[in-house]
Amino acid sequence: MNRLLIVDDEPIIVDGIYRLLQEEDDLHLDLHRAYGGDEALEKLNAFRFDIVLSDIWMPGMSGLDLQKHINERWPSCKVIFLTGHPDFNYAQTAIRNHCVDYILKTESDDALLRSVRKAIELLHSERVNAGFLEKATEQFQLAVPTLQREILRGFCEGIQSLKSLKPELLRDLSIPLALHEKVLLVMGRVDCWPPHITNASDKMHLMFAIHNIAKEYLAPCALQSVNVEQNRFFWLIQPKEGAEPGSSFPSDWSRTLRFVHGTLEMIQSTSLELLKIPLSFAAGKEEVEWREIPVRYQKLRAELGRGLGIGQETILIEDQQTGEYSLDESEIRKQTIRNVIRKWSGNDYVSDEEKQEMHKLLAKLSNLMDPFYEDTGFFLEVYYAMASHLLTQLNRWGEDPAPLKDVEVDKLSHYQLHPARKDAFHYLIQTALRLIEARDHEKKEHTNQVVHRLNRYVEDHLDSDLSLTTLSDLVHLNPYYMSRLYKQMTGIHLPDYITDERIKKAKELVVESRLKMHEICKKVGFESPAYFTRIFKKKTGCTPQEFREMHQSTRN
Repeated sequence: MNRLLIVDDEPIIVDGIYRLLQEEDDLHLDLHRAYGGDEALEKLNAFRFDIVLSDIWMPGMSGLDLQKHINERWPSCKVIFLTGHPDFNYAQTAIRNHCVDYILKTESDDALLRSVRKAIELLHSERVNAGFLEKATEQFQLAVPTLQREILRGFCEGIQSLKSLKPELLRDLSIPLALHEKVLLVMGRVDCWPPHITNASDKMHLMFAIHNIAKEYLAPCALQSVNVEQNRFFWLIQPKEGAEPGSSFPSDWSRTLRFVHGTLEMIQSTSLELLKIPLSFAAGKEEVEWREIPVRYQKLRAELGRGLGIGQETILIEDQQTGEYSLDESEIRKQTIRNVIRKWSGNDYVSDEEKQEMHKLLAKLSNLMDPFYEDTGFFLEVYYAMASHLLTQLNRWGEDPAPLKDVEVDKLSHYQLHPARKDAFHYLIQTALRLIEARDHEKKEHTNQVVHRLNRYVEDHLDSDLSLTTLSDLVHLNPYYMSRLYKQMTGIHLPDYITDERIKKAKELVVESRLKMHEICKKVGFESPAYFTRIFKKKTGCTPQEFREMHQSTRN
């Protein structure tokens, strides 16, 4: 639906064009009127318009002046000029400023309708060919680093399964790694930031600089860098495909390992020299299968956190300094649980996809916790982390929605009130699932309230302005979003509902009152008796007068 503004200092012309366009159902226009250039400018500053149909000569602000404002504020808006006097200079200026058409007021209605249809076709053509796909691609490319981080970090931390990684996904996200090849994992840490680097944006820029240094030195390898926190990151490394045997490129794993391990010191020293940033690394001693990465990730992260000596500018190669890591599979599982809880508690699960993801995370938590119910310290850590988040969410509602009626706060706060720790944890999971239901319930209730409010307002104001803009102000929604939401919830378009209600009320007045047809037309909000008669006949199969006579004869 395109939004069209009619502008003229003569009300009779504005209203006449309004009625003419209103009768053209196939144009799907959201019509607005302005009785002068200043009023038009106010509307243009408040809303985006797709088409402006304006008199070229008006007292105060002329149509050409208005066109300049339109070109500055809404450059894609199509301007059609009306004029009572042919003037080549005006026409030349208007065309030079990219107006769609220049119509004499003495021309027929068909000429004006042709011009409006031409503007609509131009808008459609531009929207199709305006490079939306290219812009979407550009926006996607800007989002790629975030998507890379989300997917690879989620996998390494055990939140996402290996099955979620697909070759096509890696390709689309420009991740230069192969799932059928083994991977070398390197964990990195910024030991300390320079004193003048205090905000997150500057730190992020420097992290990118560190990764660029790494890409330069490790250019013979396929490298994917991922930021974990403001001062931590990891790299996934493979030999580059297509490297010729015997070349300077490390085409096999034995040379790749030696090359990477030896290059870490160069990356470290360059970062300190150029960026004044000391780095520490913990690198795997060998390549591993993708399925082993989550375990290695936790081991290397723990080793880097433990550190050696002064704790800065460390380079640790797995097993080289400390023998086998003390971090066993149980610790890996615990860290995975912590990661899952962090992701669960940080998600609002608004969309259906997010809700499904939350269901999966909660099921995964239940499975992961099985061995730890007797580990009192860890159980309490997990239990109260989840209980605290659930209590915060429960406090959002002043009046509990139906899905939360059975939740008992005491049972959330005190695991001892349950027969066993497993039962207590199961109660947390069930409460989390009920919260998801409560969010759904709240969203549906709010949406139903919006639809109900629109319906009531339409029923009570049939004789008033019921444009999408007016109704959207009522419910504080964008007009186009409101229209789509209404159609999604009710199955009918909002303008169709308005027309049906007007005809419904008109039928009632035609039969039960003695009002004249033009009075009924005004009471139910139609612009002209002719338009009222046409729509009435379209909906009922007869004119208003025929409808009255038919019902009068039936009563007699």
